Amino acid sequence: MKDYMMQLSERSAYEVGNFYGYSAGNPYAAINPNKYNYMKKKDMPGDKLYADLIRAQTQDYNQRFAPIENFMAGQITATGTKSLGADLDRTRSNVGTAITNVQGQQDRNMGRMGLQGTTNMANSTTAVGGLVGGLNDTRLRDADRRQSLLSGSLSGIAQKARSTGS
Repeated sequence: MKDYMMQLSERSAYEVGNFYGYSAGNPYAAINPNKYNYMKKKDMPGDKLYADLIRAQTQDYNQRFAPIENFMAGQITATGTKSLGADLDRTRSNVGTAITNVQGQQDRNMGRMGLQGTTNMANSTTAVGGLVGGLNDTRLRDADRRQSLLSGSLSGIAQKARSTGS
C-alpha cells in the first residue's frame, strides 16, 4: 500500500490515507504483508505476520481503549460511581424546575378565571414523592452503572471509543 501511496499526488495520498485510515498514528500502517515472502514455509512466515498483526492490535488497544477503560474503572466507588453526586444534583434541579413549571401553569390557569393561586406545590406530597422517586431512580441507575463497570459489560464501549476520534 505504501508503494501505491507514494505514486499518488500529495493531495490524493492524503485523501486515500484518510479514507482507509493510513495515518501516522495508525498502528496497522507499519504492517507489510510481503515482509516474510523470502522465508521458507518451515520457518512459518504466516505465523510471523500474524504476530505482527497481534502486536499492532495490542498497540491500538493500548492507545485508544485502555485509557478510557482505566478512566471508567477509576470512577468506581464502594457504593456506586463518582458521578452519583452530580446526578443527584441534576435530578433535584430538574424536579424543582418541573414543580415550578407546574405551579406557574396552575397559577396562570386560575388567573384566567379571576382566581388567585394559594397552593404551594413545592411542599405538596406529590412534589415530595416525585423528588424522592427521582432520587431513588438516580441511585438505582448509578448502581447499574457501577455493576456494568465492574463486569465489563458496558455495551458498545469500543464503538464509543472509536467515535471519539482518538
